Amino acid sequence: MKLQYYADRKGSILNILIVSQCFYPDNFRINDIAQSLVSMGHQVRVLTGLPDYATSKVPKEYRWFRRRRESINGVQVVRVPIIARHKGVLFRALNYASFVVSSWLYASFCKKKDIDVIFCYQTSPVLQAYAARRLKHRTKKPLVLYCCDLWPESLKAFHVGESHPLFRAVKRISRKLYRACDKIAVTSAPFRTYLTDLCGEDVNDRIFDLPQHAEDLYADICGVYEENECVDFLFAGNIGAVQNVDCIIKAIPHIQTDKPFMVHIVGDGSELSACKELSESLHVTDHITFHGRFPLAEMERFYKLADCFLLTLRGGDFIGMTLPAKAQGYLSAGKPIAGAIDGAAAQMIEESDCGECVRAGDAEGLGAVMQKIIENPEQYRKKGENGRVYYEQHYTKEIFMNTFIKLLEE
Repeated sequence: MKLQYYADRKGSILNILIVSQCFYPDNFRINDIAQSLVSMGHQVRVLTGLPDYATSKVPKEYRWFRRRRESINGVQVVRVPIIARHKGVLFRALNYASFVVSSWLYASFCKKKDIDVIFCYQTSPVLQAYAARRLKHRTKKPLVLYCCDLWPESLKAFHVGESHPLFRAVKRISRKLYRACDKIAVTSAPFRTYLTDLCGEDVNDRIFDLPQHAEDLYADICGVYEENECVDFLFAGNIGAVQNVDCIIKAIPHIQTDKPFMVHIVGDGSELSACKELSESLHVTDHITFHGRFPLAEMERFYKLADCFLLTLRGGDFIGMTLPAKAQGYLSAGKPIAGAIDGAAAQMIEESDCGECVRAGDAEGLGAVMQKIIENPEQYRKKGENGRVYYEQHYTKEIFMNTFIKLLEE
């Protein structure tokens, strides 16, 4: 059944051009956003790169200028050439730079007609907004940017400090790109503070709160637990420096119990090898399993297995104060959350009463929380139900789309 979004009631039709380096078949929320806009009757075109995020290689069917234009569930997709991600910092930089150049060239020479609003889905890096800004200047149409990653703050994940010349250069670029936007949507309150400090107080009126939504994929298993006499913890998502998965591994030796438990890590990322080595050096391999990356369609079995979700993020900077996108998905499954995290995520856990949380990086504290759940998992199931209620009040797709379409129209 079609959801009754705001735009359905108002009846206005928009021609929307989306700029996003990543799009289907890569798994990003912009896929669902674009298809939802089409289902509401809007005309949607996406300017994107070639799908290489999951494997770091461009699939054969997209090589040699094949499938540069395609229609995906009503979304008209235009793909510009890029250098594949491969492995290492050099190829990652070339990947980003190639999309910036290719998308800017397309934005400079494409037809200007049939665009009512430009929407930039800004993941890393912010440089992809160059194409969106170019389109704004050519078409004289408003530019709405959805800030999912803070820049230049995200450079710190690559050990680039604020005194580094690269950081200072990207800071100047980021300020110009953000200030060029007519509206900036942010996923959590710390983003507003950071962008205001970066760009000046005058941009505050152009910043709007738009928490990321979660697809209700786990309604059938909401609050469903497998009675296997083992307490199962789940971390699902990217395994990078920002996610601080090593805090979970370091927490395991602090758990003093004879009851069986297992930590499941589902995902991939730059720190996966280091995390595996850490688990071996701490002699906790009997209590942790690294499953690797799985497509979203296969994640239900892991969410069903879980007795509790794990939510970690590094502390000490603005990135650590944000709300990870996986948090909404955790809430939707109706199971408790154990966190070692600060900022917006800690506030969410407290407000929703969906679990327990300690400070970011506090492995001993996280271990203590996990031990309490192991000793009495049934006691925490009520907290999982609280999380589901909080999800329905704040993070459904309908709530997101109602807010989002108002930003595009007004």
